[in-house]
Amino acid sequence: MNENKKIEKIKPETLLTLALEILDQSSDFKYISGIQPFLMAFGNKKYYVYLKNISSAYFSDRDKTTRAQLPIKAEFDSIKSSVYPFVFLGYDGANDVFVCWNFHVAKERLNVGKSVSFYSRIFFQSEVKDGEFIRKRLKNGDLPVLFKRSYLINFFIKIDTFFPITKSSNNFNQKIISKYNFKDGKLERINEIELLDKIAPYIKSKRFLSAAQIVGNYYQDKYPKMELSDWIHLVSNIK
Repeated sequence: MNENKKIEKIKPETLLTLALEILDQSSDFKYISGIQPFLMAFGNKKYYVYLKNISSAYFSDRDKTTRAQLPIKAEFDSIKSSVYPFVFLGYDGANDVFVCWNFHVAKERLNVGKSVSFYSRIFFQSEVKDGEFIRKRLKNGDLPVLFKRSYLINFFIKIDTFFPITKSSNNFNQKIISKYNFKDGKLERINEIELLDKIAPYIKSKRFLSAAQIVGNYYQDKYPKMELSDWIHLVSNIK
């Protein structure tokens, strides 16, 4: 049986309860509002936090790959333009482990697609021990932080040390963000792995119209300047 299938889906309200159960133990923490996402304060700083179940990425050739996904949400638009950090945490209920990706990048990726994926590995999640943070670099360049739920307070104490804003990290973040290349309101390149996998059979058989329609529906109204001819041009140039 695939290990990924053991990861239990937990309701948004329960995910919030699981986080508050730990965070409420700190006098530095204050819950403000919301469920998923929710607004909180830690120390003198506010954060938007979004907890999402980690599940299998369903790649036939990489069955140990897991992911948490950012959907399209109207409230993400205001969060994206806010001054507060947006912290995206994937939760593995089987191992009671959180995975946090670069939250500067996660905020930039809000509402850029119908379902934006952040990846991990089931064996990374299973090897996390109490009282520690581990970092694992993925093939796509991401360097997420993994830790037990019991270490959530410590995570917020050290949060700025994991993804500091420096000149070098800004350059690194920009390389990640630039995977979503667009110019003058038009998308120039697709890098969503699951979307590329989905349209690969259509590209291989040169059914570019079908592939273009799938991609257009995926991004919905995110790029209103894109016309059908633009989508066809985009997918026909995928290597």
